[in-house]
Amino acid sequence: MRIYSLCIGFLLFTTQVYAQQKLTLKECIAFSLQNHLSNKVYLNNVEIANQQGREALAGYLPQVAGTATFDYNIKRQTTIIPAGAFSPTETRLQFGQPFLTTPVIQLDQVLYDQSLLYGIKANGPNKEISALSLKQNQETLIYNTSAAYIETVIYSERIRILTINENKYKDLLAIKKLQFEKGVATQVEYNRILVTYKNITAEKTLAETNKELALNKLKDAMGMTLQESLSINDSLDYAKLIPDSDASQFDVTQLYAYKINAEKIHLQEIDVKRKQSAFLPTLSGYARYGAQAYGAEFNTAFDRWFDYSTIGLRLNVPIFSGFRRDSQLKQSKLTLDNAKQNFIINNNTMQLQYMNANTQLKKSYNDVANNKENLELAQEVFDITNLEYQKGSATLTDLLNAEYSLKEAQNNYITSTLNLLSSTLNNEKAKGTLIPFATKL
Repeated sequence: MRIYSLCIGFLLFTTQVYAQQKLTLKECIAFSLQNHLSNKVYLNNVEIANQQGREALAGYLPQVAGTATFDYNIKRQTTIIPAGAFSPTETRLQFGQPFLTTPVIQLDQVLYDQSLLYGIKANGPNKEISALSLKQNQETLIYNTSAAYIETVIYSERIRILTINENKYKDLLAIKKLQFEKGVATQVEYNRILVTYKNITAEKTLAETNKELALNKLKDAMGMTLQESLSINDSLDYAKLIPDSDASQFDVTQLYAYKINAEKIHLQEIDVKRKQSAFLPTLSGYARYGAQAYGAEFNTAFDRWFDYSTIGLRLNVPIFSGFRRDSQLKQSKLTLDNAKQNFIINNNTMQLQYMNANTQLKKSYNDVANNKENLELAQEVFDITNLEYQKGSATLTDLLNAEYSLKEAQNNYITSTLNLLSSTLNNEKAKGTLIPFATKL
C-alpha cells in the first residue's frame, strides 16, 4: 500500500532535562531495552534454561558419593543358638565389637534410562523458548515505549496549538476590552470572546496535565523511576514510523508467539515420550570401595582396618505402579492435544489481529490526509474571516464560528495523527516486526 508523504514536526517542551539532552524515540527504546527490569528477568530465564539443561545431563553422568559412619554399640545384639545344634543347651552369643568405623565411597553410572534421554532432549526446545521469550519481551518494551513516547509528543503538539490560540484570543480580548471601554463594542461581545478565551485556557491546562501523565507512563515503560528527570526530542518525523504495508507480507510463522507455541508443542511431544519410557526397564552399574575398623576400646578402634570392594549391575523392571504411570501418560497426551488445538486457535487469532491492524492502518492514512486538507481549509477560512472582522465587514459571530471550525479541524487532525501512529505500532506488532522497526528509526 502506498503511503502518503506526511511529515509533521511536533513541539515538545519540558523543564526537566535527562542526562543533559533530549532523547529521541530510538534513544528511549535503547534505554528501555537496557534498563527495564523485565529484561533482566527474561535474561535470568535464559540462564535458568541453560542450568536446567545441565541438570538433565547430570542424570547420565557418573554420580560419586562418599559416606562414613562411626558406631558405638552400647549394648550389642544377642544371637541365640538353639540347644542341640552345638551343645545340649542353648547358646547366647554377641558378635562384633563395641566400636565400629565404616567409610565407603560409591560410584553409580546410569547405563540405560530412556526417560533420562528424553529429559536431555527436552533441553533444546526449553532453551529455545526462553530465548524467544526474551525477544518477545523486547518487542513488548519497544511497543510500550513507542506508544508512550508518541502520546507525549501528541499532547505537546496539542499544547502548542492551544498556546497559539490562547495568545491570539488574549490579544483579541485586550482589543475588545478597549473597544468596550470606548463604547464601540458591547458587553456581550466582550463576554463571548472572554468565554472562548477561558475555554481555550481550560483545554490547555487539561492537555498539560495529560502530557505529564503521558510522560510518567513513558518513564515507566523505559524502566525509570518517576522521580528521575526526562526530556524527549522536540520533533518527531513520523514518515520514518510509517513504512509501506501490504497484507501479503504477513507471515504468521515469523511471529515470536507462533515460534514459542510451536516449541511448546515440541516440548510436550517429548514429555509424552518420556512418560511412555517410564514403562521401560532401566539399567545402571555401580562400584563400591570401603573399609571397616573394629575395636573393643575407643583408643584402639582405628588401629586395624579391613578394606573391601564391589562392582555390580542394577536392573530395574517396572511391573505395576497402581496405574500411576498410565495416568501420567494419559494426562501428558491430553495436554499435548490441548496445545495443538490452542496452537490453531492462536494462529487464527494472530491472522485476524493483523488483518484488523492493517485495515485500521489504511483507514488512518485516509483520515490524516482528509483532516490535513480540512485543517488547511479551516485555517484559510479563519484567516479571511479574521481579516474581514478587523475591517468591520464580518461579525463577531462569524469570527467565533470560524474559530470553532478551526479548533475542531485541529483536534480532528491531531486525533487522526495519533490514531495513525498507534495503528502503525499495532500493525508492526501484529506483523512481528517491531524489532526491525525500532532498528531503522
